Amino acid sequence: MACRECITGSLHEGTPTGRVETVHGLLTYISEPPSDQPPKGIIIFIPDAVGWDFVNNRLLADKYAKGTNSRVYLPDFMNGTAIAQELFASMDILLTKSTWTNTLMKVPAFFQTLYHFIPFIIRNRQSVAEPIISTWTHALRANEASSLPVGAAGFCWGGKYVFLLCRDSEKAANGKSLIDCGFTAHPSNLVIPADAEAVKLPCSVSVGDIDLALPLAQVTQTKEIFEKKNRDEGAKHEVVIIPGATHGFAVRGNPYEEKAIEHGRQAETQAIDWFNKWFAKGTS
Repeated sequence: MACRECITGSLHEGTPTGRVETVHGLLTYISEPPSDQPPKGIIIFIPDAVGWDFVNNRLLADKYAKGTNSRVYLPDFMNGTAIAQELFASMDILLTKSTWTNTLMKVPAFFQTLYHFIPFIIRNRQSVAEPIISTWTHALRANEASSLPVGAAGFCWGGKYVFLLCRDSEKAANGKSLIDCGFTAHPSNLVIPADAEAVKLPCSVSVGDIDLALPLAQVTQTKEIFEKKNRDEGAKHEVVIIPGATHGFAVRGNPYEEKAIEHGRQAETQAIDWFNKWFAKGTS
C-alpha cells in the first residue's frame, strides 16, 4: 500500500541534461548516453508519485544513462496528475511534533494533502495506469527498442509495474518480451507473495529494512521466493536489503545526511550494475 513516506523527501540540486519530446503519445524526458556513444540499451524509468518532471527523477535518469551508456526514457505515465512536490512542505508540517504554535498549521496542511493525494490515487490506480504503461512499452519495443535490450526501473508507485512487466505475460508485435530485465527500489502497492511468485524475467529489488510501504516481513518473503526461483528454475533475481534505509531513499533522500546519501548511492550502483550485466547479454 502507499504510505506517508510516498509524499515526503528532499529536493536534489542539479540541472538535468536531457530533453523533452512526445514519444508514443506521452511527454517524455529523454537522457542520452555520453556523447558519440551509441546506446547499449534502453531503460524505461517508471517514477514515484512525484512524476516525470520531478527534478530528482530526471537527475537519476541522467545518472543511469551515463552509468550504462544507455538511452533512458522517463514518460509522463500519469498524464499530468502526479503529486505536486509542494506537498513535501505539508507533510513536514504534519509529521512535526505538535506544539501550541504549529497545531493550527496542521489543519490546512492535512486538507491540502488529502486534496492532492486522494485524486492521485484514483487517477493512477492500477486499472488506469497498467494499460497506459503496457501500450507505451509495446510501441517502444516495436520501434526504438526493436534491436536493443530493454530494462525497466521503477520507484515507489512505479515499482509495482516493474514487477508486472517482469511477469513476461505479454509479447510485442515482433515476438519479443516487452523488457529484458527490471530493477525497482522501494516498490509500493505490491501483493506479496503473488507479485513475487509471478516474476519470470531478471528482477532486482533494492529496499530498506524500515519501509512502511513494504514491511520487512514481506521483503524477507520476497527474498525467499526469489532465492527459491534461482535454485529451482535457474532464475536470476535478487533482493538487496539496505539497513537503516526508509521508503524513498533511492530518489528523495536528504542530500545533507551522510547515511541518506550512501543509501541512495547503493541503490544507484545496484541498478547500474544490474542493467550493465543484462544489457551485455543482448535482447531476447
